[in-house]
Amino acid sequence: MHGYKLSADHKNVALSLAEMTYEVYANKRGHYFNNPKGHLTGRLGEFAAFHWFADNGFEPKFATERLECDIYTNAGRCEVKTWNAQHWDELGRSISVTQLASIRRKSDFVLWCVISDVESSEPVVEIKGWCDVAVLDKYEPLMTGKIGRQIFNYQLHEDDILPMSALTVSA
Repeated sequence: MHGYKLSADHKNVALSLAEMTYEVYANKRGHYFNNPKGHLTGRLGEFAAFHWFADNGFEPKFATERLECDIYTNAGRCEVKTWNAQHWDELGRSISVTQLASIRRKSDFVLWCVISDVESSEPVVEIKGWCDVAVLDKYEPLMTGKIGRQIFNYQLHEDDILPMSALTVSA
């Protein structure tokens, strides 16, 4: 597992981007909790992923359009999914039924991250690993979450998350 401590500057940029994303989706029904903290969690994961890719020779580039993957790399198109550590066991490793088609269209693999303290001025993001988008095909949707707030998800078993060392540059 790889942990990345993000700087206060990274946190501030992520916060600004999260606020902009939240404004776009504030009045739309989301896949999960549509709140500023959720958008910040996602942005922090994207920043940590970008740094991991850069540090390991994967030539990352952030996507410039909302309907694209999160990060382009020389290993393929990456969707980053970041979960608060307190929800990882119960809800982590999930992609909502309503989001899967979009992820299949725009991404080759999913990078899974966890963050324990979103509120920290220098948050640490743990990169758990990755999976090919195709692995999701073997799962049936199931209801996850607390009763009354459940959502249909495809939830991966941790065994289907590959170590980062297994990610290679595409030919």
